[in-house]
Amino acid sequence: MVSNAARKYEEEQVPVTPIDQPQPGVQPVRWSRFERLLMVVGSAVTLLLIIALLSTKISINTRQHNLQDLQSKVAQVKNNNASDRQEIADLTSQGNLKKIAQKYGLSDKNSNVRNVNK
Repeated sequence: MVSNAARKYEEEQVPVTPIDQPQPGVQPVRWSRFERLLMVVGSAVTLLLIIALLSTKISINTRQHNLQDLQSKVAQVKNNNASDRQEIADLTSQGNLKKIAQKYGLSDKNSNVRNVNK
């Protein structure tokens, strides 16, 4: 009673045609006017966005260079101000004032000088 229930199935073999060769009777579908217009408009928008991106990047780079130039000028002015403050402090020091007073024949009477502190 034991029977071989296994059957042999043969798959249908479909002939494989290369993609490069068009199948007989099948013609490639041409693009409609709307599809062409859509492709042209899409390409134009993409090109405009690329140009806008590049011009924006160039503008940002020039602004960055201008900012760096201004920052270096500000640092230079701050250094000059610090040097000028130091020079003012040196020129207004008590020792320098006495030296200049002696040069011009002036004298300082310590009894007439009072220091006032707040």
